[in-house]
Amino acid sequence: MNYSRQREIVKDILQASYDHPTAEEVYLEAQKVHPGIGIATVYRNLNQLVDAGEIRKIPLGNGNDRFDGHLEEHYHMLCTSCGRLQDLRPSEEKLAELRKLAEETFGLKQSNRATFAPTVMEGVCDKCRRSKKVV
Repeated sequence: MNYSRQREIVKDILQASYDHPTAEEVYLEAQKVHPGIGIATVYRNLNQLVDAGEIRKIPLGNGNDRFDGHLEEHYHMLCTSCGRLQDLRPSEEKLAELRKLAEETFGLKQSNRATFAPTVMEGVCDKCRRSKKVV
């Protein structure tokens, strides 16, 4: 992949964010840095970065895919009330337990170990529960 200033801007936005923005949100941020950038350019660069393994796409099934610039192993929690997507970062010990469970459940051998895949769990966040948006 050749260097592109627009791609660098998109990647920088995602690496500075823990909010898991949509493509449209990345576009709005990118316009602050590069006012001439187009929405098609943002979509194209997001897809190229995903294909290159430099960012992750988190499909939520509602057409509003989110993007994550943090590649270390972690999972996500989606609030079904407000739509906020938060990182869930288990300890190395918990991650090892999850891998072992997957390997035992599916009979995986050492040569075919379980690997990380973005996972999204759903529930209601504390903020929504406290604000009584949801009981």
